[in-house]
Amino acid sequence: MVLASSAKPIDGKLKNFVDEIEAQNHGLSVLAARQLRYSLYQNFVEVIIKEPREFNVLEEFIIRAGIEFDPPPTEDELASILGLDPVFVRSTTATLQTLQTLSATSPITVTPEGRSFYEKRSVPQPPYSVQIYAISDPLSGKVTFQSEALNEELVKLPDLANFVTIDNLIPDLSSLSLEELLHSIQASDLALHVPQDGKIVVSCKVISATKKIGKIISLFVIFNALEDKLSVQLRDGKQILETESNWLEVLLSEGKVSLQSLCELSDETINSERELILKQENETSLGSVKGRPVDKKTKKKAKS
Repeated sequence: MVLASSAKPIDGKLKNFVDEIEAQNHGLSVLAARQLRYSLYQNFVEVIIKEPREFNVLEEFIIRAGIEFDPPPTEDELASILGLDPVFVRSTTATLQTLQTLSATSPITVTPEGRSFYEKRSVPQPPYSVQIYAISDPLSGKVTFQSEALNEELVKLPDLANFVTIDNLIPDLSSLSLEELLHSIQASDLALHVPQDGKIVVSCKVISATKKIGKIISLFVIFNALEDKLSVQLRDGKQILETESNWLEVLLSEGKVSLQSLCELSDETINSERELILKQENETSLGSVKGRPVDKKTKKKAKS
């Protein structure tokens, strides 16, 4: 909805977006739009991963012999049964022992972990490390993980923290349990922790100091003429941040922040714009009714 008033504080960088919102949503008018920033906290972390691989023929024979033979054979006895040089059997059992599939004893003894992997026709591979980035967001109170570092470009915008108190505490990653970290890693869709495939993150540790990085966020004050209701939205690009928007609405209703301080939108301007919008909406509605053709039956009744 296009208004005659020019008092609305609209950031020039958001003008096209504001036009799009109003064009696509009948009855909505953006009274103010402003870009702000707030701080994210980034840590470089290392995760240790264990995952299986299919076992080869000799590994299968050795594990199977340890499970099915009674009593289990020694390495030399199994080499004799298979008709192999004992060196090959000893080398393979040594590998299986380092993978905790066989215990370091004689005769051949399969560990509980080895039995579990045998049922899946696999053996665990040596653990390996992957470096990723943990991003702590004080606005959402969440920790997410990603493979690439955030852009450290300086964001020269007013800080949201100058207007409101962001109560969510940034968690100390080292204080979080592995289970809590795994939940966030899985939610980040990095395919690092996939238990159903046997791929398991067994540890996660911070390996760098915390970096503070600015993030741009957009604030919109929107009037809905159909409901005669004012609301605020926080957006990340075009994505509406529902939880964060509701949090800001609560702060506004409790008087802990004002639209005047947030986006230089005064009560006078809000009331003036509201009256203009409702008047224009009513005139548009009346015009539609007057321009509608009169039903003949209605016309006859009117004459009578």
